[in-house]
Formats: sequence, structure tokens, C-alpha cells
Amino acid sequence: MIRYATKEDLKAMTQIYNDAIKNSSATYDIDPQSVKQRRQWYESHLENNPILVYEIDNKLVGYATLSPFGSDDGYLYSVNLSIYLDWNNRGEGYGSDLMRAIIDIAKKRQDVHTIVSEITSTNEASIAIHERFGFEFRGIVYEVGYKFGKFHDMCYYQLMVNS
Repeated sequence: MIRYATKEDLKAMTQIYNDAIKNSSATYDIDPQSVKQRRQWYESHLENNPILVYEIDNKLVGYATLSPFGSDDGYLYSVNLSIYLDWNNRGEGYGSDLMRAIIDIAKKRQDVHTIVSEITSTNEASIAIHERFGFEFRGIVYEVGYKFGKFHDMCYYQLMVNS
């Protein structure tokens, strides 16, 4: 079941995120986050920046967010999309379900014109799902992230939802 996140989901979302920190370049956070730190993140996403969770048999298997694209006022109609899945639940279609649900929310909102995703160039699964949902490659910034002892390139993908 996909639903809006609640504070009760913070522990499970933090575990999923910390797993991504430790095992992937999907995020460039280096140190694991505490639930308290993630609570601040959660509270910054309340009304205008939804967080959806995917729950199966009372276990969170992933979540998706829309976040502000930038802090300047001129970015008001642009959002950044992120999806994180529990490591053991990848390849089951949950990412596609979350992607579909979060895009549907964006399309219904008058204050979202475009969705942007920043994807590490070696994250082939993320690139593939974005392309399946109509995101278009917009460019690459070379060696912008540093993790696991090496530099990583960042690809930008964009979907126009209300043009």
C-alpha cells in the first residue's frame, strides 16, 4: 500500500536512507543520519513537499519525495524527486509504483511545473526507471560527487508535468 508518510515511519525511512548512505552513491551524505536529523528533514516536507511510503505487511519497503529544487524564489514551480528502496526489496516493481504515485501527485498540483532528478551516472537502474516514465536527459556534471574514494558524475533528468 502506498500512502503519505507519518512520523511513525521515520525510523524505517531512516534505516532505508542510512543503508543508501553506506552502500550506494544514490546520496552523497557520508555519515549515517539519526532519526532526530531525519525528523527535521521530514518536517521540511510537510504540506507542499510530499513523502510517500510503500508498505507491505506492515513493513516499509521504500519511499518517494518531492523536495524544493532550489531555495531561490524563482524555483517555486520546480521540484526534485527522490526514491529510496530497502536494499532487499529492489527489483520487485516498488520503485515503479512509487514513481507513478509521486508523479501523479505532481501532475495534480498547480504549483509544480517540472520535476528534476539528480542521478549518479553509474546508477543504471535509476536512469532506466526515469527514462521509462518519460524523463529526459538534460546534462551531466562531471566528478561533482565524492564517495567511496572516488569522484562521481551527476546526470540530470527532467519531466515536464504541467506545461
